[in-house]
Amino acid sequence: MKVKYALLYLILLSILMAVYISVFTHARSINATIRGVNFQLGTQHINNVQPEKVSIKGSLSKSLNGSRTFKGSITFEHDSIPVPKESLETIIHFEKNGYGPIVYGYIENSGTKDAQPKTFSNGVLFANSDFSSVTYLPRGGWNGEDGLMFAGPATTRKQAIIISNELMEKFLQRVDTGDGPHVLN
Repeated sequence: MKVKYALLYLILLSILMAVYISVFTHARSINATIRGVNFQLGTQHINNVQPEKVSIKGSLSKSLNGSRTFKGSITFEHDSIPVPKESLETIIHFEKNGYGPIVYGYIENSGTKDAQPKTFSNGVLFANSDFSSVTYLPRGGWNGEDGLMFAGPATTRKQAIIISNELMEKFLQRVDTGDGPHVLN
């Protein structure tokens, strides 16, 4: 009788684990349009703020260890990138400290004898769990003192900095220097 209950318990436990794993790792649809601002860090650049809108469409999945992967498109209203339209889908693997590099892979001169594989790195994205709040660091030369960035939803630089500090909290930890956390301003 004990063997029968133990077997029943193991079967029930296996079913519950399978359901948990499938729910936890199931990809969910992301379709967000976020109005925010492009802004520059540093007190001397306080007036360098422009409205911007980003559209994020795709799916988000988690692995069993909690790593997030986004597959889809990220399009800024006032920014174009040198990637063919048919190759604008990207896969973003978010790191443990919250950021995910945006990289596009495509074939230049596709269908010709001069065809070559290419990649284009388009910055780094930070996003909360449902992609309703994002911070974006554009490609090329960002730094914490005067870097250009986008954050939303926001209508002011102050709101954008608050969102960026929240989303970038783990990234901004100064573990390597022992100085404690860095805060954007």
